[in-house]
Amino acid sequence: MELGVLVRERPSIPSPEFEYEEINIPGRDGSIFRETKKVRDITINVSFTFIDHENWQERLRNVRKWLLQKKDHKLILSDNEEYFYLVKHIKINAVERKVRESGEFDVDFTCAGLQYRRDGVLEHSVAEVEYNPYYESMPTYKIIGAGKCTLTVNGKNMTANVNGHLIIDTDRMLSYRQDGKLENASVKGDYEDLHLEEGENMIRITPGFELKVTPNWRCL
Repeated sequence: MELGVLVRERPSIPSPEFEYEEINIPGRDGSIFRETKKVRDITINVSFTFIDHENWQERLRNVRKWLLQKKDHKLILSDNEEYFYLVKHIKINAVERKVRESGEFDVDFTCAGLQYRRDGVLEHSVAEVEYNPYYESMPTYKIIGAGKCTLTVNGKNMTANVNGHLIIDTDRMLSYRQDGKLENASVKGDYEDLHLEEGENMIRITPGFELKVTPNWRCL
């Protein structure tokens, strides 16, 4: 890469873990654990090394800037390029200067516990996303048209008033226009009802409106 930074070794990836509720029942040995559908964050530690014969400190500053100002929030491993980890936080640990020209450091990437498919962040037609072979996903719907419409997913409805374009983000539970203006008051219904279940799904939109779906496919 142009910064001259190399990964020393492939990082170990922690297994995802579901959040759970621990229930203690008087008179009963042990506890009962009730799992939820939420997956805990994971921390991926990556070891880096770099060499600079002329300006070691300037190279280090550039590396820090590259990591901390990274805007796409994706961690992609070269042996698993069809997927990415969604990065929530980056912590750069102490840099160890081995010799005058080289340095080594570790970075902790706090990520969502699920892996996301890279083609899942692209827009698709309804027919392309009705079958979900992965884990339950939180898609983004883009409705194109004018007037009042009903978006139906697996028999559950959300009504919307559309003026050209309306984006319904079920992950962030927001509705907005393409220019970013919030339109939460333009929809009525539960965002969670619009999730794509594992397996077959049925997605419908009122005739006269166009619908595009960004499925945000993910897996354990």
